[in-house]
Amino acid sequence: MLPVRCGGCDVSGVPWCPSCERTLAAAPPARSWTPTPVPAGLPPVWTVLPYDGPTRAALVNWKDHGRRDLAQVLAGPLTEAVLAALVSHRAAPSHGSCTVVAVPTPSSHANVRRRGDRPLRALSDHALRPLPINERPRVVDALRLRRPVEDQAGLDSRGRAANLAAAMVVPPDRLRQVAGACCLVVDDVITTGATLTEAARALSAAGAATVLAVTVAATRRRSPLSFGPEPG
Repeated sequence: MLPVRCGGCDVSGVPWCPSCERTLAAAPPARSWTPTPVPAGLPPVWTVLPYDGPTRAALVNWKDHGRRDLAQVLAGPLTEAVLAALVSHRAAPSHGSCTVVAVPTPSSHANVRRRGDRPLRALSDHALRPLPINERPRVVDALRLRRPVEDQAGLDSRGRAANLAAAMVVPPDRLRQVAGACCLVVDDVITTGATLTEAARALSAAGAATVLAVTVAATRRRSPLSFGPEPG
């Protein structure tokens, strides 16, 4: 019964307006990215959009305000990041032959109860759907939180790292799906890299051959986030 509003700019009448669509369409190709400072153990990360403007609004509305319809909007950039990661992975002679599985970062029990679902799992499925079946990584819920963690919002890089240190684990019933595989960790945003670093640690400890990561967006850090060509 509520009026439809754009998930990116809140204009009335459409779920995603042409102006916000142009912002996403103008984004350059996916590229590798690291935060400042770079946490030890961070896997290679590919992302597409800066976490601001309509992108930030869309991600917040999708994850925390029940706008699951925005998964169709956010899946496109995530697909680009996945493709960039897979191309890089297959170009590496030592890793190109191992099975690739997509592993969403885990949600806390409190967030699952509050939201009623695991939106990142659904977004991962959306993003992988355009890939050919024989090239499509299988989504595996291989990570669990083994202890309560605080909300990361408001924590600095050290606080986030301490909050997540040794917090993730691969449960016994998922070990076979991880051992010897290339695990492609999927998250919505990279800020300090603490979540992806902890995910990589847990997957490597469970026997993953290699770990890569992809996100829809990256938070601007000390200097403006550049999505232009890599420096020479």
